[in-house]
Amino acid sequence: MALLPTLRALLLSAATALAGTAAWAQTAPVIRTFTVQQVPALTPGTELVFQLNGTAAGSASVTLDGSASVIALSETRAGQYEGSYTLSLRDQVKFNSPVRAALRVAGLETQAALGQTLLTASAHQAALAAAAPAPVIDYFGTQASGYTGGHDIALRVQGTPGAKVALTLAGSDARINLAETQPGDYRAQYTVRSRDRLSERSLATATLTSGSKTVQLQKALSAAPLQPTLAARQSCASCGVVQAVNVVEVKGEPGYVGAIAGGVAGAVLGNQIGKGDGRTAARILGAVGGAYAGREIEKNVAKDKRYEVTVRLHDGTVQTVQHTEDPGLKTGQPVKIVDGRAVAND
Repeated sequence: MALLPTLRALLLSAATALAGTAAWAQTAPVIRTFTVQQVPALTPGTELVFQLNGTAAGSASVTLDGSASVIALSETRAGQYEGSYTLSLRDQVKFNSPVRAALRVAGLETQAALGQTLLTASAHQAALAAAAPAPVIDYFGTQASGYTGGHDIALRVQGTPGAKVALTLAGSDARINLAETQPGDYRAQYTVRSRDRLSERSLATATLTSGSKTVQLQKALSAAPLQPTLAARQSCASCGVVQAVNVVEVKGEPGYVGAIAGGVAGAVLGNQIGKGDGRTAARILGAVGGAYAGREIEKNVAKDKRYEVTVRLHDGTVQTVQHTEDPGLKTGQPVKIVDGRAVAND
């Protein structure tokens, strides 16, 4: 019966500890706003100014993907932090580089991602357009019933959808606009005029324009259809174009190191509580609780970055490969997948 008061005391102690843990968790710092003064270009010498509003009396910093420097923010007034960073020649900061802020108060830390773009709206749109995949023509065919006045020539182009396609003929001053009959499929029919000077050897030039980018193909009117994508697919099964490059944060799996370290610390703490059977029970509870805390700490610390590269292969399939380091690739860039990695194929 003497064990019952001891167990009651242990349960009361555990409840008190849990209440203390809940109160501790409520004191975690908070980031209310995180902003940047947007700039027109990300060139060496450009200064980026960051501002953060959150819990007062803390230590704030910013990490900018593409730069090895950690940007420290100073608390200019209670809860208001500010700091700046000047881009150097060594930096590889891009218009879409992830930016994160960290705020640490009394040993506790919270993080927030920047919700703005680094560039101004117009500059960001221009950067997006520049980074967009290059337009492609997958098929270019012509079929003529004849080449003198009154004959018809059927024209067909397949490629990037949502584009504008026009065609010119050597021996004619006509500029023929093709209509997109379905996504990526453009067609038109041209009736030869009496003043045109066409033959089976006359060159037809197809121009496909998407955004600010243009691609052209040429063929003789009587030549077989051109299918450049098919030719590339047949010559290189592992070649393609980068669709996206994403940075992901991988949370590490906790190992035994954190559990053992936490368990030892908990057992030492438990050794200071109670006497006799109570001390033994406290040691056990302390060891278990400490091991759990140690494993949680290790899980949060053991984080790593992975770079996921999504590639559209020439056969139309999409494949995603992972890199442990920045592969230095951009959207629209030709690549080849070698040993599970995407490498430039310019």
